[in-house]
Amino acid sequence: MRVLNNGYFTLNLDSGDLAKGLRKDINSPRNNMYLTKSQGAVGKDSVLQTIPQLTGVDFGSITASYPYPQLFKLKNVSILCTEFHIYELVDDSWTLKYYEDTETQGFRWTLVDFFDYIYMSNGVVAIIRNDQTGEYSESSDLPAASAMCDFNGQVIICPSNIEKI
Repeated sequence: MRVLNNGYFTLNLDSGDLAKGLRKDINSPRNNMYLTKSQGAVGKDSVLQTIPQLTGVDFGSITASYPYPQLFKLKNVSILCTEFHIYELVDDSWTLKYYEDTETQGFRWTLVDFFDYIYMSNGVVAIIRNDQTGEYSESSDLPAASAMCDFNGQVIICPSNIEKI
């Protein structure tokens, strides 16, 4: 291993050592060939890969104030949300897909991604993206939520109508 002038070095690992992944406990013995830190890389498709840099995002004429716009880079689509608008990246430009026609402002947007089907909410309305047509519409069947996640294919939400304790 050669140390460069700036203090950095390159260490080549074989696939067996890399497959072990990160060490399970901070008190694990040294020299057991577990990785101790992963910075700037994630496990994807059973391979350690770098996270691509987000550069050159052109929002065009979309204007919003903090905490908007919110940008979601999902498995199959990229979505940009403002207080009342939902845009989707189509052919390198943001296309308006949904306009919420209510005067009630919600919270920040939260969503779960099931490839082409997306369930999202801002605490006031529940919006779904149809997996067949790609159209966005308000759902009367799904509850509005202030937080949601996908846990092993099951959607877990925190409804927005919970009173504060």
